[in-house]
Order: sequence, then structure tokens, then C-alpha cells
Amino acid sequence: MEKVESTSKGSVGLLSTVKLHCHYSKKTWMSFIASFCVFITLYLGYLRFPSQFAPWIGKDDDPAGQGRLTRSYELESGVRWMNPDGGRWRVMFVCNGQSPCPTLYAEEGDLLEISVRSDIYAQSSIHLSGFGHPKTGPWNDGTAGLSQFPTLPRSNWSTVYDTTGNWGLNWYIDHTSSASVDGLYGLVYVAPSPTRPRPYHLITNDTLELRQIEEAERVIQHAAIQNHQHRDTVWKLLRMKAEGSEYYCYDSILVNGKGRVHCRQPDFAHLNGNALDGKGCIQPAGLPNEDCSPTSADYEVFETGGQRYIMMNLINNGFEHSVKVSIDGHKMIVVANNGGFVVPERTDVVYIPSAARITILVKLDAEPGDYAIRISSTSQLQNLQGYSILRYPAKRLPRYGEPMVLPIPTSPKDVCLLADASTKPHCKTTDGQFIPPFPSKPPPVSDEKHPERADFTFRLSAGSQPSLTEPKVPEFYLNEKPWQLFHGSMTPLLFHRFEPNKTLDKPIIGGLPLGSVVDLIIENQVNETIPLYKHGDPAWLLGSSSGQPFLEESVEDAIIAASNSQRFLNLHNPALVTVHDLPPLGWSVLRFQVTSKAANMLHSAKLRYFLLGMTVPILEGITAESPIEIPEEVLDRPHVEFEPKNDGIFG
Repeated sequence: MEKVESTSKGSVGLLSTVKLHCHYSKKTWMSFIASFCVFITLYLGYLRFPSQFAPWIGKDDDPAGQGRLTRSYELESGVRWMNPDGGRWRVMFVCNGQSPCPTLYAEEGDLLEISVRSDIYAQSSIHLSGFGHPKTGPWNDGTAGLSQFPTLPRSNWSTVYDTTGNWGLNWYIDHTSSASVDGLYGLVYVAPSPTRPRPYHLITNDTLELRQIEEAERVIQHAAIQNHQHRDTVWKLLRMKAEGSEYYCYDSILVNGKGRVHCRQPDFAHLNGNALDGKGCIQPAGLPNEDCSPTSADYEVFETGGQRYIMMNLINNGFEHSVKVSIDGHKMIVVANNGGFVVPERTDVVYIPSAARITILVKLDAEPGDYAIRISSTSQLQNLQGYSILRYPAKRLPRYGEPMVLPIPTSPKDVCLLADASTKPHCKTTDGQFIPPFPSKPPPVSDEKHPERADFTFRLSAGSQPSLTEPKVPEFYLNEKPWQLFHGSMTPLLFHRFEPNKTLDKPIIGGLPLGSVVDLIIENQVNETIPLYKHGDPAWLLGSSSGQPFLEESVEDAIIAASNSQRFLNLHNPALVTVHDLPPLGWSVLRFQVTSKAANMLHSAKLRYFLLGMTVPILEGITAESPIEIPEEVLDRPHVEFEPKNDGIFG
């Protein structure tokens, strides 16, 4: 349920006394009348649209929140028996009785008020990706154990998000446990402000086409891509603990909660020299293969509605499988990513890391009919596909009671993406995490004369180590030690008081004053691509490379030495990202600036790595000399006092 409230402050009270003298000329009189009318028009305009006049008068756009639209949403989390892909009924988490949870809508500059009532049997919290909290307080981030206490069963939680400067499609999930992959996830779309610059003129200069593109933006459609499994997360974790089984094998790919089980494709029996089972998975040594039965559940259908263009947000919130997406017989233009608008790039296939989003524009110039939207996982451990349908208005009527049929391409050339995520030679693939932002937004620097220089550089490393308490389950880390999932039940890190000159225990990073520029140089000891998600505002991906280490101590050292790493660094126009890939046995460099006091984190967007510890908490702007004051009502929330028995992954 959405409630929309609009408040405004101000009254029209204008008292003018004008004395006219008969010796004034007619020209003077007319000038006065004209000036008076202009003043009245501008004054009334300011009262009606104060945000449009704020830059002229040097005022913040209503800092107290008066005169701004507040959109209020109420969510009730619960459980329900569901069978979204037709393969197996199971208990799933839901919001307001559905999974995915309802899509929340706001317009840039609005206040977004969310009230959550928990009716599930476990602690939970709701985290929105891509949002900072400079005005509403970091205790609203929704990350249990980091910035707030979790919400207890049969209790509630309310928060406010300021969407100023934040726009686009993002996801919201439970961030206490693993409930997100069991159904507790949804989308929030913040429409960009009309005054925000768009890159559409770089696509065409035709006035009519520009209007058609703007219309496509106004009625933008969303595709939430989710890898779905027939067993719940707790069952799989317990099996992993007992048998050392996998946690990367899924049953289907859903789009907006719809899809079907396709099983392993007949032509793909092996992956990297390893045999695949019926689900298309590589099973760990000593464990049996799993069987698979295809289903005939419905696909999601995207109606074109007779438009000349369609704009779509493609968001991957499966938290395991990174994917490639293509549309038969259509080219795509990438116009935005998680960081905002980008320099448009035409392509045939788009790559979307786990937890990332790409916005595409598609020109609808094909023959009326249905066209397959193909989705293939890029995993090196499973062959997995999914589909949805792009539908033009046509006279063809659906056959009710019969399974939906996947559209057959009119020509083999219309298909670019294959079931193993490879692409045909004539097709181009675009990776949104490397496209420059529009308008240009260079990365922050600590010294204008030396753009390669940062105030702080931290060397991180993604790796694994044997567990001291779990013989069949390893631990993963980003900063020498794992950050276990049980921290979600403990006193949030944000609430701690930090003593001067005391070093924080790893993996925590701290001591970052406001305004500081920070580089994270991250190396990968694992021979697998690992998507990493950083809480808060988007950061700059300065570069990455696979199969080699970053030998220098800092970006500055690499530039000065003109080393091999320097060839892969971009300090001129790097992409803005919330999610980026850490290449296998390689490195990436992420730069951000501390703009507000917050407890954020960088963690793997693959659930199996996240659950087993691959997280780095980052205290930004909070130091012993500059502590943060937490409201009493936040500190006094009902919660469970918990201390783990040991330091193992499962406590």
C-alpha cells in the first residue's frame, strides 16, 4: 500500500504601496508595470516550484524536508508455499504475500518512507542498495550487525530514505541472513529528475526520436533476474556442513518471479573438461549427480505497447550467477548502469554481474511478433539458462491452457547468445562496469596536481582458509579474516565507541576522516570471478586485470613506475559502479571519497562467499576524534543479546 503525502510551507503575503506622480513618463510607468508583473510571476513560481529556483538563490532544496513529496510504503514480511518455476513446491519468504516483493516507486528528490512488519520466524532487516544516508542517518542502512539491530519476529521497523542525488532501479533485500535468495527481495525505482542531463542526444539528433526515447523512459519496464533453487538455503547450508556439498547449483532462472526449469542442454555435456549432471552442475568429488525434470511454467512477457522504443532495467539479484542477456533480432543501447547515466553504447549482448543493473534502450523496428529474451549464466560451475519474451502488438491470440512456446527466430543470425553464454562471432558484448559516466565525472583526488594520489590505500585479498571448527566447510575473507554471518545478531559495529590510537581488529577498516580519498586495491587468490558490492554511494572502478598480481603498493606507485598494472588503470573517465567484478587470480582498484559518517561494507555478491565470510566492514568519517551520535530510540530497539560460542563460520 502506498500513501503519498505532499507538504508545502509558505504563504503569499505581498504588500506593496506604490505612489504614482503625474510627472512620470508613460515609458517609466510601463517599465514599472512590466517589472512588477515579472516579480509576481517569479515569486509565485518560487512558491510553486521552489526546487527549480534553489540554485538561483543559493539555497539548499528544502533541507528540512518541508515542501517535498513523501511516498510511504508498508511491507509485511511472511512465508508462503510457492512453486514459481513449476518444479517443486517449497516455503518461500514473501512481502505482502508475494515474491518478488512489491516494486517501490519514487521520483528523485522525494522522501521514501518504508514501514516493515515482520511476520517471519527469524530475525531480518531490509537493506536498499545504491543509497547513502547523509541526511537520514547511517542507522537506516538496513544491515544488521553493521548499522542497526535486526527486526525481531512479530515486530516492526520504519525508516526514511532521501532520494536526492539517488535515482535508477535498485534492489532491496534482507541483510541479516540468506533470506534474499529464499524470496525476500524486491525492487525500488527512483525516476530521474527532469533536470538531470540525459545522454539521448548522443544516440540521435532527430527531435521526434528524442521524444520517443523520453516516452520510453517514462514507461520504463523492469526485469528482475533471479537464480532459483528448489531447496531452501538453510537445508543447503546444513548439507554443506555435513557433506561438503556445493552451494552454486540452482534449478532455474526467473524473471520477475516467472520462468521454467530447462535442465542441461543436450549439446553441453562438459564444462572446463568436467562432466555436468542433469542440472548442468559440476558436483564436488565423491558426491552424486543430481537429476533434472524440465517444466512448462510461464515466461515473463514484456509488452511493447506500440512504442517506437522500449527502455528496460535489467537487474541481476540472484546473488550467485552473473549472466549475459540478448534479444533475438534486436540490438540494444546501454544508457545507464548502477552509477547513473553512461555514454551510450550499441551492442547485441550485455553482461550483468551478480547484484548489478544495466539500463538498455531497444528500437522496436522488427516485424510484429514474439521475440525471445535469452539469459545465460557465465558460471564456470554450472550451465544454466532462462528466457522471457518481448511481444509486439499482433492479432495472434494466446492459447489458454497450453504451455507458452518459446519464440522461434526467423533466421539463425537473429540469435547472438548461446546456452553456454558464448556469443556468435558477428555479435558484440558490452560490459556496463567499464562504460564512462554521463556527464563526465572524474574520480576524486587528494592532490589536484597528482590525480593518481589518494589519502589512504588499503591492500585487500580475496581468499580462503580451512575452518578450525568445520572440517568440510572453508572460510573466505577479503581482509585476512572472515566477517561471519552471526555478526548480524550482535551489537552493530556502528554503535561501538572507538578509542584513540587503537587499531581496529581485522577485517574492519577505519580511521577515515570526512573528505578523505580512499583506494582499495583488491587481489584475488581464487580462480573464479567474484562480483563485489560496496554499500553506500557508487565508487569509481579505476581498473582491473586477470591472471596477474598488482605488484606496486599504490596506484601512485604504479603510475610513477609505468608498470604493467598502469596499462589497466583509468584515471581520466572510469566507470561509476556499486558492483564490480574481481577477475580470477587478478586484481581490481576501487576509489571512493568519504562524504558522510557511515558504517558501510564491501562484500562478495556471490551468496556462498558472503555466507562464509567474504566481507570487509568500512567505517567512513567515524573516528575517535569525530564520533557519531546514535539516537536513543535506535540504541534501545528490542533485540537479542548474542555472543557466539566460537569464532567459526557458524558460530
